[in-house]
Amino acid sequence: MVIPEKLKELMSSGYQLTPETFSFLMQETDRDGIIDKILKIKPKEVILDLDTIKRIIKTDISETKLSDSEKKKQIEITEKKVIEKKIVQKSPPATIPRERKNKIDTQLEIINTPSMEVDRISVDRFHEYFVSRFKQISKIFEGRRDIKNIVNTRYLKSIDSRDEVSVIASVFSKTERSNGIFSFELEDLEGKIEAILVKKPQTIIQKAIHVLEDSILCFTGQWRRGLLYISDIFWPDIPYNKPVHYSEQDVFALFISDIHIGSRHFLKNLFMKSIKFLNSDLNSSKLNKIGEQVKYLFVAGDVVDGVGVYPNQDADLVLKNIKVQYLQASEYFEKINSDIEIIIIPGNHDAARAAEPQSPIRKEFAEELYEIDNIHLLGSPAYIKAHNVEILMSHGNSIIDINAAIRDIPNESAVPAMVEMLRNRHLVPIYGQRTPIMPDYIDQLVINRIPDIFHAGHTHLCEDSTYRNVTLISSGTFQSQTEYQKSMNINPNPGETYIINLKNLQRIGIDFKNIN
Repeated sequence: MVIPEKLKELMSSGYQLTPETFSFLMQETDRDGIIDKILKIKPKEVILDLDTIKRIIKTDISETKLSDSEKKKQIEITEKKVIEKKIVQKSPPATIPRERKNKIDTQLEIINTPSMEVDRISVDRFHEYFVSRFKQISKIFEGRRDIKNIVNTRYLKSIDSRDEVSVIASVFSKTERSNGIFSFELEDLEGKIEAILVKKPQTIIQKAIHVLEDSILCFTGQWRRGLLYISDIFWPDIPYNKPVHYSEQDVFALFISDIHIGSRHFLKNLFMKSIKFLNSDLNSSKLNKIGEQVKYLFVAGDVVDGVGVYPNQDADLVLKNIKVQYLQASEYFEKINSDIEIIIIPGNHDAARAAEPQSPIRKEFAEELYEIDNIHLLGSPAYIKAHNVEILMSHGNSIIDINAAIRDIPNESAVPAMVEMLRNRHLVPIYGQRTPIMPDYIDQLVINRIPDIFHAGHTHLCEDSTYRNVTLISSGTFQSQTEYQKSMNINPNPGETYIINLKNLQRIGIDFKNIN
């Protein structure tokens, strides 16, 4: 298929197209005119679906008469006025950090954090991205002793039949038929084959249900006349004997996310309780004693509510300027004891690239946060070692995609999808759904390094579990239910989260709603 130059220009401008949009533009006679209009309007959406394209077609460009420089100037003037007003009204801290009795030395190492900025997206870059994903996960399988007779698709196409072969492949498509039979299109670097699963044991059926499109798995079976009859499916997964790292001393970490400062649903009272806990300033000697031993605060994204993230968000905002939202956030974080290390990654509401992997919160929107010495602003995902314990932080944008793809997983849950990420050894295993991916020559979303703790947010649900020696934490939120969340049937757990003792990885649930 020859892709027209104009369509390549659109794809190189940072936009991703759904299959329906791609087909529409390929067939549209006024394709060049439509693409010119898209590039002129510059929609906020990264993934352009057919509804977005049709809306743009109907848009009158004359509605935006101001030049880009004029618009920028107006925005800067407005921001300056709002921020100056906010600084004048800045209130003194409600809780004053005090010196700790026993200071804990910092043992913090940033192992890896994405910071790349891709200027141009091309078809070649997408190709290299998926090749990188395939090669990285294939290496994980090649070290497995329970998988034998690994061959590629080119070899299979050259023979008529063979018993017990294994193919490492990307799941190009998956279809569940009404009679319970599953069919797959499997693809590796050599080509594509058809596969079918007709066995009835429930264990195999359950495996098929959990297969995600675009994931890299190993399929074992018999090859007969151009078709692979699947007998078993293997995931790259986490080894059963995965070693666990511990701190040598009692050191605690608090895990939070989804604060949403700037929203009228932001629960300031609960968030202030978390700050008082970190400062050992609560009316509870037991919690204050633990607070004295907290050295790390991990924030898994959505520090602020942002602007224009979802339809009619403006009605939910009390701070309608994102710089002011971050200014307010800096005031809260400044109240925390300066010897507590604060690690922050972005979420989909933050001023960072929407596509995964996300670069750190942009400095031009959050200068005050960057000025606080004990704050570490990282990208998502981020690998950190704190007192010898390895932590993987990801906002968890793809949790909703995974929940929608696997019928056995309840929509209102977080940990099951996090387990699927570990099993697939990838943080965004499905491509082309709600979670956009920014392609690079190396796929930074592959879980090559197995953490001791996997921390995510996004769902506003407070859950925890352990999977093959990996501690899973889905931190709650500091935002009450919004109208948008009601429409999505999201029932949040505000003020609920976990503290972990890094000496033994013991989890302690904490509900700030129940603390005076």
